[in-house]
Amino acid sequence: MRYSKRKKIGIIGLGNMGSAVMRGLAGALAGYDCDPSRARAAGRIARARIAASAAELTRLSDVVIIAVKPKDFAQVAREVSAHAKGKLFITIAAGIRTGTAERLIGSRARVVRVMPNTPALIGEGISAICGGRYAAPSDIAAARGIFSNVGETVVLDEGHFDLVTAISGSGPAYFFYLKEALMETAVRMGLSRDMARKLVSKTALGAAKLLIETGHEPGVLRGHVTSKGGTTEQAMKIFEKAGFKRTVRKAVAAAVKRSRQLSGG
Repeated sequence: MRYSKRKKIGIIGLGNMGSAVMRGLAGALAGYDCDPSRARAAGRIARARIAASAAELTRLSDVVIIAVKPKDFAQVAREVSAHAKGKLFITIAAGIRTGTAERLIGSRARVVRVMPNTPALIGEGISAICGGRYAAPSDIAAARGIFSNVGETVVLDEGHFDLVTAISGSGPAYFFYLKEALMETAVRMGLSRDMARKLVSKTALGAAKLLIETGHEPGVLRGHVTSKGGTTEQAMKIFEKAGFKRTVRKAVAAAVKRSRQLSGG
């Protein structure tokens, strides 16, 4: 699904995620960032018009993607409020609920909340989407069309967003942590860092593709690798003794709790 190229899309906040979305989109684009050098750099890459302010960008756009840090959201909302009528606002600011965005922007703002993740930087993201009180089904479809340019999308109730933040939003860091541990172990036991990186990275990529393409449950695929009395079984016994799954559950629960705190829940 792609969003209509006739619509003018503007992006406020051209950091990693805002720039990734800008690069993934085609059509009429405008961007704004409080850092002029970052705005110019993003504009050159995406051949986008750079606005002088958040207010000007909103005036020029039909759809406004707000990709700023949560602490900056209220200030941006005040700046765009004068031109909010009739616009669709898509917020990817972590922890900002649709109700909060609607209240800060005003004018019965049509708000869609999106939680992307960092693999969107290479077009392999997964973005969770929900609509606010005034958002129409076509607004949800528009958001899905936009974010399908940087990966896949799912539509969920906003009540699940703290968990989504903990699973897919923070999730890449968990996988990187495991890969980091595997690489460090390989280096300590004699491999070069380059070889350890290659082995770990390709193993992770292959495992992810196997999970997606076969449709099997992770436990089934793990069983295919784990021969009785073999090397994998010995490693799994150590993971189980250390309470690996219990640790994962505790870590996710902690991330969910923090997400709720950040969103005022």
